[in-house]
Amino acid sequence: MKLYLLIFCLFIFHSVFCQKISEADSILRRKYYHRVFPKAINSINNFLYDGIDNAMVMEYPDEESKKLHYLLKTHNGIIFETDSGYITIPKNTGRAFISVFVLTDHDTILLGKKEFTVLNVPIPTLKIGKSIVKDLAAIDRQDFFRGDSLKVYFTDDLEYSNNWCKVEYFNIGYAFGGKYLSVDNKGPMLSGKTLDFIAKLKFNQEIVIKVMSVDCSHIFKHLPLVRFKIR
Repeated sequence: MKLYLLIFCLFIFHSVFCQKISEADSILRRKYYHRVFPKAINSINNFLYDGIDNAMVMEYPDEESKKLHYLLKTHNGIIFETDSGYITIPKNTGRAFISVFVLTDHDTILLGKKEFTVLNVPIPTLKIGKSIVKDLAAIDRQDFFRGDSLKVYFTDDLEYSNNWCKVEYFNIGYAFGGKYLSVDNKGPMLSGKTLDFIAKLKFNQEIVIKVMSVDCSHIFKHLPLVRFKIR
């Protein structure tokens, strides 16, 4: 009796878990295995960033593969389909593997996995014109006159991040003789008063820009504060 029961269980196991895919599906899998994969379009370097929407599109080897129906899954965060492609929001930095499945009339077939590097969104700093204003940097004062506005800067890798935040209010100043001399500026555009203040600074003078208020489409914990020297 036990032998018959064992044979029956093995038959059920084989029937449920060991069925082969159809010949048509097998041909489809061989044709497109590791040839259809997602690409991160917000990042120049094809990186993903944790905690934010990362837009993705599919890359196809031919026109026929564009007509197939796909399902994407990830072990890091979530991924969902949109009208223009996919959005993934990783939960952790490190790596994210995105699996690509093709949906046929008979089965869901794995076509491969794509590995992505997941980074933190950088702590923002400032940018004036083409110059990135970082701590301990040396900035040419002419950049303030050529650039004429102060921007919140995250990274060149996410081009659209330039539009995340707009400076609403900042202060620029320096310490001298036990006092802090400064000027306030409303909005991102450098006022005439701010430019006059910068023009009168001594060469190699150490100054501080502190952003007091920003209008942001994303929530970030740190408002930019940078200390640098003017040239």
